[in-house]
Amino acid sequence: MKKIVLSIAIALISLSLVGQELNIKGIIIDKNTRESLPGANIFLLNDWKVGSIADNKGSFNLRIKENALSDSLIISYVGYREKHISVTLVKDMETIIELEPFAQLLTETVITARRIIAEEFTVKQMKQLDIYLNPAAKADPLLAINAMPSSTTTDESASISLRGSRPDETGIFLNDVPIYDAIRFSQLNGIGTFSIFNTSIVDRMHVFAGNPPLEYGNSASGLVSLQTYNNILNEDLNTISLGFASVGAFTSRKITDKTGLTVFANYSPSEILTGLNQDALEDLEDFNSLDLGLHFLYNMNSKTRFKLFNYSNSEGYDFKLRHPSYSGIFDMDKKRNFTVANFIMQQNKSEFTVNAGYNLSSEKYVFGNTDIDIDKQDMYFSSNYQYFFNKISVKTGTSIDYRQNSASGMKPMLYYGQNPENPIIQFSSDESIMLTEIFLYSKFNLSKKLILGSGIRKNIVINDEPNMLSYQANLNFKPNKMNSITLSAGHYNRLSMPNAEQISVTHFESDQVTLDYNFVNENFELQTSLFAKNVTYSNNQNSIYGAEIYSKIQLNPFEIQLSFTSLDAKIKSETTKYPSDYDLDYFIRGVIKYKLKDIVELNAIYIFRQGCYYKPIVGSTFIDSFDIYSPEYSSWENAERLPDYHKLDITATKYWVLNANFALVVYGSISNIFNTDNVMSKNYNSDYSESFNELYSKRTYYFGVSIMF
Repeated sequence: MKKIVLSIAIALISLSLVGQELNIKGIIIDKNTRESLPGANIFLLNDWKVGSIADNKGSFNLRIKENALSDSLIISYVGYREKHISVTLVKDMETIIELEPFAQLLTETVITARRIIAEEFTVKQMKQLDIYLNPAAKADPLLAINAMPSSTTTDESASISLRGSRPDETGIFLNDVPIYDAIRFSQLNGIGTFSIFNTSIVDRMHVFAGNPPLEYGNSASGLVSLQTYNNILNEDLNTISLGFASVGAFTSRKITDKTGLTVFANYSPSEILTGLNQDALEDLEDFNSLDLGLHFLYNMNSKTRFKLFNYSNSEGYDFKLRHPSYSGIFDMDKKRNFTVANFIMQQNKSEFTVNAGYNLSSEKYVFGNTDIDIDKQDMYFSSNYQYFFNKISVKTGTSIDYRQNSASGMKPMLYYGQNPENPIIQFSSDESIMLTEIFLYSKFNLSKKLILGSGIRKNIVINDEPNMLSYQANLNFKPNKMNSITLSAGHYNRLSMPNAEQISVTHFESDQVTLDYNFVNENFELQTSLFAKNVTYSNNQNSIYGAEIYSKIQLNPFEIQLSFTSLDAKIKSETTKYPSDYDLDYFIRGVIKYKLKDIVELNAIYIFRQGCYYKPIVGSTFIDSFDIYSPEYSSWENAERLPDYHKLDITATKYWVLNANFALVVYGSISNIFNTDNVMSKNYNSDYSESFNELYSKRTYYFGVSIMF
């Protein structure tokens, strides 16, 4: 009897021990930078269903059964070596777990990072990994920006509209050198599909959705600054990428202890993508692109560095163009090369930089009775000096920015007559800009919680340039680690070269005021913004008032992001007032991420926005001498909106670290999964008696793989 009772007691004790749970707590950080790694995976070796995901601070809390004490934890994160730790080593304490960057995959370590003096007043800072892990970015820096609530781009392109401003008001800089032609597969209006920037060489990117810092010039309503990496890899890095529309190779080499070289190439054929998506891309006849890039880094010593980046691109595409007077092929061919060079010398309390850039491009556009050749040449030079006092930082410098556009060919005499038989105008033009500027920016750390910045920038008038004076003030208040308030205001100037919307050099003047508030804790992030700006150009005045709100919630294993933007954007010309393309009562973005341990990451991206305004055509007049109909537009008082735009995309990514020298990323996406008819514009038949909708892409499939070794 006693044996039976003892056996039952032992069994009950065993069962209670089996059912008892333990909490395993820890923080996962980068071994080199000591930065937390939010989103890292933690799970049991013998039961992957028991796991957790690190929060925004890299912390995790994993509940396990006590009978799992003999098991091991697996900790993994994209770009880092996987780590195995015995549960018994971490069960009694909150453990700091260090992951070592896997240099063969992604580079996050920065030896001596250069800082923008106005960095505290930026809206968004993205590291290389942020771009790669953004499901809407498709590994493209500018597409990553277009996933932000500050982006109000109303087409499916890489062109950037920030808070209701036109793309040509925003400055884009690579290593402190302006890049005026940052889009691939662009049309005459500059709208294109992808940017020219290869994310693998980008260390970090700053986005100023308004009030661009005056250490940069020629920016009116926003600014994007990209910096390439500064460190030389200790191990060689090689990547081969294959996709439905691209074949690429990337290699980075440590030549000596002081020099490093990165070379990449990408070829984009159209046959597979268009062949598998015939219905969605029925108007796209053909495209091709060849990119070659080189990034050279020479660290002369621990404080002096030279960087050189060169990029060459040849591209072309054909698509079916439909116009009331013409239906046929739109053909574009483009070749370009640009070089950016930087010399950086850092001391304990100062930094001196010299930046130079040269761009040369040739473009040709042929459709209907249009045949245009455009040659562009850009040259840039700047020198800057920054000094750091105890609580004050001061930066000053000068820049020379020369741009030249030469265009020639033939174009329609009548904008509505694009048939080869319609009358044409032979033309030739040569426009140039010489912009010489000086600036001074200072930042005051009034306390640990309060930072004040102010700047002034002035051009030196040499020929017929307008007299431009820009000035700004910024205030950042951070009462604690979770809350931050930024107030910015200023007056800004930009000179823009002619494009499809402007026939001559355009001077933009912008007055802005912005209030931003950010809140961040372990599982929740909130960003809000109120802004107003008034932009004048070409006898037009564009008044913009807007509000943004963005939230991110971590509900492991889910991450939910939701943003809402509303804009009141009206343009007033000499005779009338009308809504701009960015006058939108609502622009909503939503992202749901689901990470199934270390197996696969699934993302759903949803966009819902109001349609843009347009003026309907209400009639036409037949012009007998030209055998063509001239359209008659309604007034802006009778303007109509296009239907609402909404689209759901699904992406999936699988990441394998097969061993210390080999990794694999497989990714796929379905864009516009519900095959929604999203209206791009209204089109008409030859006499304008009937209208039909031009649509954005329907359901599109994409697949690719990257092999890293």
